[in-house]
Amino acid sequence: MYFENRDIKNKITRFIAGECSADEQRVISGLIQSNEEYKKIFEEMSGTWKLAGVTVASGEFDVNGAWEKVSSRIEATSPARNHKPVVRQMPVRGIGWYAMRVAAVLIIGLAISQFFFNRSSEKTFASGATTSAPLSLSDGSTIFLNSASTIKFPEKFGGNNREVYFWGEAFFEIAHDPSRPFIIESGDARIKVLGTSFNVKAYPESNRIEVVVNSGKVLFYHVDKSDNILGQVTLTKGEKGVFDRLTGQIARLVNDEPNYLSWKTGVLVFSETSLDKVLGAIGQKYGVTFSLADKDLCQLKLTATFDNESLDSVLEVLKLVHNLQFVNNGKDYLVNK
Repeated sequence: MYFENRDIKNKITRFIAGECSADEQRVISGLIQSNEEYKKIFEEMSGTWKLAGVTVASGEFDVNGAWEKVSSRIEATSPARNHKPVVRQMPVRGIGWYAMRVAAVLIIGLAISQFFFNRSSEKTFASGATTSAPLSLSDGSTIFLNSASTIKFPEKFGGNNREVYFWGEAFFEIAHDPSRPFIIESGDARIKVLGTSFNVKAYPESNRIEVVVNSGKVLFYHVDKSDNILGQVTLTKGEKGVFDRLTGQIARLVNDEPNYLSWKTGVLVFSETSLDKVLGAIGQKYGVTFSLADKDLCQLKLTATFDNESLDSVLEVLKLVHNLQFVNNGKDYLVNK
């Protein structure tokens, strides 16, 4: 729960400072309006930033301006504001007044230190519209991000855990460290390992989170707002965990999808695979969709291997094998005989 709250604060910090992309601004703005936790933290942080005199456009702190604002508020409530006539006499201020000044300095100092600490100790990486080069973490772990994926991680792991925050799809190769579990947080889903490799698909617009284990063992679970575990499964090589965010159900299945890593390897393998599943795998790899003009086309089968070939080359093979037509409507293809 701490890590999740810290991530929300970091997002809102970047949102207030104007450092988000247009897409991030829309997402965070929507969360502030629809999610009570985001709304509460946004209101708290907005008040702190205004008190401290942060310049939103640049994200820099105006310390003098912040002190003037806080000082004026303190002056307004101090004994000096009791409008009793005092002739040439310095006002006597109590201990409480000085305590208020000290507290104000601490509040501003804490806001400033937290602002810069968050920036210097954590990194956020987004892959954009294409897959990215592998990321190397300080513990020796390696992460391969698919397109439209985001991960946040510390420059150096400390404490008893190695924690990262993630949305999208990625293949994780986690360095073995039995004394410090590696924990991936995606909303209310968690993946906990000591050292293994696995693929995670957790796009924020989807209500389904999937974990496919390539080697080793993975603990896949989901939690409530207090970080209490509501359900969990242990996964081993060749197994897939599926969490339905709507129903709260989590299940362990045998992975029957041979092309789950095609986005990373570039290789598609089909063995007497029905056309609808073929097109589903192709669409996922190349970021397109297919619509069948006739449901009977699903009965067609394909046995083939495509190794880092272009989408046009793949579709050309399907045309020749099954005498198909593909009508291109942008990123959507209508398929017919």
